[in-house]
Amino acid sequence: MNEVLVVLGIAYIFLAALLLLALVYGSMSWVTKLVLILVSVGFYWVSYLGWQNAQGWPSQADLPKRFLFYAVVVEEPDKTEGIEGRLFVWASDLANDRPSDTPRAYVLPYDKELHVKLDAAQRQMRNGNLQIGEVGGELFDPQATRDNTRIADKKIDLEFTDLPDPQLPEK
Repeated sequence: MNEVLVVLGIAYIFLAALLLLALVYGSMSWVTKLVLILVSVGFYWVSYLGWQNAQGWPSQADLPKRFLFYAVVVEEPDKTEGIEGRLFVWASDLANDRPSDTPRAYVLPYDKELHVKLDAAQRQMRNGNLQIGEVGGELFDPQATRDNTRIADKKIDLEFTDLPDPQLPEK
């Protein structure tokens, strides 16, 4: 366990104890006390979600439009266990044709076509060919069920190409 998380947990317990003392011994109305409790619970929840992103949990955000691909881990669907399946992609955003400082993990819903493309890109990486991924756009699955909560399931269209050799300046 990370020592930062331990210190953060102790700080949260301390703040909760201070809030409890203020609520028990304070001469505030019950409405004010209830508002304090709800606001503090809300801040704890927001902080928890923020620390998930800071601790390397995969991002639910969309993949960058153009990225340097590093690796993929596949969690295949299993209907007997009720697992829908996910694809974990490690990539760096290629904004302005330069990779960001650190790679980021992204989680995508499982799709067989996407699984095949990501496996092919992983094989190319193992052969020493760095891969650039490009999101071509979101396709809507015609087989998706339609109901009142969604129009159709989105599918991501990815294309991978080899990273071009660097061009050296002329002498």
